[in-house]
Amino acid sequence: MAEDLAGLRRRLALVLPDRIAAAVTGYETFVMTPPPDDAKGFAAWHAAAKAALAHVDSLVKLARWAEGGTVSIGETDGIEGLLARARAALAGLEDEDDECGDGE
Repeated sequence: MAEDLAGLRRRLALVLPDRIAAAVTGYETFVMTPPPDDAKGFAAWHAAAKAALAHVDSLVKLARWAEGGTVSIGETDGIEGLLARARAALAGLEDEDDECGDGE
């Protein structure tokens, strides 16, 4: 079992950096499109952005595991910084939507 995990770690350590980069590129491309003006469209756009961000976050955590590291909180460099900025941007969009009072 330990040998299987070691092999999995090695394989993931090789492939995950490219997968993370592709996921980040996809996320960045998606969020560059303006969200719809209607409340339901905005909610769907926002949910999709959050899902893409969660996917990137999961890949980063998996990559750290594959490299034998631990998942730390509060880093501001690299992908961690991107994730923190993206979360802040999404939180700002949520606040703007709440202030509009659409409630849908």
